[in-house]
Amino acid sequence: MKTLFEKNGFVTPEDDKTNIYFEFAVPQGIDKIIIDYSYSPKTVENRADAVGLISAGLEKYLGADNRENPLDYLPVKNLITLSLDENGKYRGAAHRQDDVQHHEISADFASNGFFKGKIEEGVWRIALNVHCCACKVSYNLKITGEAEK
Repeated sequence: MKTLFEKNGFVTPEDDKTNIYFEFAVPQGIDKIIIDYSYSPKTVENRADAVGLISAGLEKYLGADNRENPLDYLPVKNLITLSLDENGKYRGAAHRQDDVQHHEISADFASNGFFKGKIEEGVWRIALNVHCCACKVSYNLKITGEAEK
């Protein structure tokens, strides 16, 4: 197994509703791509911060005189998903709620959301799709490749 890409970092509320792209090289002879990804925290841990975010959203979309109870909308969840391109062509996405994910792609199998098929050498690109980042979130992304034995 060969590490093709590894990145640990942070996403902040300033990154909300953006995509963060990383390129990595896939050498000839790789038959399987394995993506291990996690992020934390899944929910906003500080209750006062979460209620403040909900209250601001309710006021923005329903007006200052709305009678909604912000507590009815807890917890506030972060959501950061993955998309994958192979040499400029879409290879799939894992737009899931899970904060810990494992995906495999090969000629004969692909995790849900991805296309199975021969792994081509070249420049691949993975995106963190930041759907909601309500607080500072750490992420761990590791991509490995396996050659046929």
